[in-house]
Amino acid sequence: RIPPSPLRMDKLSGEPLEGAIKDALKDPDRFNYGDLLTYENIIQLSKDPGTVGWFNLVKIFAHGTLGDYRAKESELPELSESHVSKLKYLTILSLASQSKTLLYNQLKEQLEAKTVEEVEDLLTYCIRKNLLKGKHNPKANEFMVEFSEGRDISKEDLDDMAAQLTAWLRVSKEALVMLEKKIKETKQYHQLQTKRSNDLAQTREKVKKMLEAKQGNQQGRLRKKLDNNYGV
Repeated sequence: RIPPSPLRMDKLSGEPLEGAIKDALKDPDRFNYGDLLTYENIIQLSKDPGTVGWFNLVKIFAHGTLGDYRAKESELPELSESHVSKLKYLTILSLASQSKTLLYNQLKEQLEAKTVEEVEDLLTYCIRKNLLKGKHNPKANEFMVEFSEGRDISKEDLDDMAAQLTAWLRVSKEALVMLEKKIKETKQYHQLQTKRSNDLAQTREKVKKMLEAKQGNQQGRLRKKLDNNYGV
């Protein structure tokens, strides 16, 4: 069975729409679902208690993880083995976007894998699909991430990003004020040092002239005394 195209899905409702959602979520070549959340017929699912579970399921495949599904499993449509596998791959991408080092024990727990070999198989699948690049490190029981395909950004993620950006701008502004203050203080310090150096140079010049003048007077008095003693 060929999964419905986005255009066809956008026109569906009821059971045909639910079937189309199921097909899209298990499509082996699809790993982004944010666009489905923009379809009016799928948005309408969120407004009906009888169909809201389908909307939330699409949200989990767009932004969430296997753990998110398990947390609300009783409220969501049942998943086939293919859907669970897809959600495991998406979970890997979420984890890879958060850390460049993925511990096998952590992956086993979050992917519900029974063995390390199963974890490695899931990672290898993502690599073959060009969703992930990195290196297995069996000795350290970890996978080193070099690249991972990005997940769709949720509204909550955008809000978090906006909050982080606002905080960064505030800190940057404070840092800029401190930097300007430091530059001003440094400039004033150098101006003071320059003035002190100039004052010191002028003082040395004055002392030098005074010493030269004093020395000249002493030499004049000595010459006069010698002249007087010898009757010159």
